[in-house]
Amino acid sequence: MASDNRRAYYRAQITIPLQWRILLPEESRIVRQGLGANLFRGTGVPNPIDEFLEQATPGSSEEHLYRCLQLVNNKLDFLIEHAFLHPDRSSPARGDVIDISGSGLKFTCRDHIPEGSLLKLDLVIPTTSRYQLEMISEVVRIETRMGGYTVACKIMEIDEGARESIVDVVFQKQRKDIRTSRQVQEDSNAH
Repeated sequence: MASDNRRAYYRAQITIPLQWRILLPEESRIVRQGLGANLFRGTGVPNPIDEFLEQATPGSSEEHLYRCLQLVNNKLDFLIEHAFLHPDRSSPARGDVIDISGSGLKFTCRDHIPEGSLLKLDLVIPTTSRYQLEMISEVVRIETRMGGYTVACKIMEIDEGARESIVDVVFQKQRKDIRTSRQVQEDSNAH
């Protein structure tokens, strides 16, 4: 494992809402050509808040303000998109992510998805400024469980900022788990 890619392998068990759909054949061809990022919303459309954020001095109150505006903007985009789904587009299936890292994830769903399928995934992670993350993943394993399936995917295409958000969430969860474990151990030693 290369040291510069090491963090992509840290995993956390966490529940995150997820929407998914199997890519259409023409979309799959685009992904296999290495152009999967073209399937993401807003590709090529600059966000003025992001431009202001790039110009802000790191650590300044101006940067903090732009990050807050970015979060509000991303949440509004999410709400608007889900409130006004295009009638020609079918509603995506839903599930819950139960295990995630910067390189892959497992999620639960009710539908069987064939191994090798390419999926467009949308995750909602409220603790990040991006709020909703998009990715293209390939199904590498599917297991039957009570009430549905557990689907394991490797991430094929993701914006690096979105990957950073996932890694941040994984580290936050790991820190929380370590603190909880220490507290339980201290409590048991005290008795």
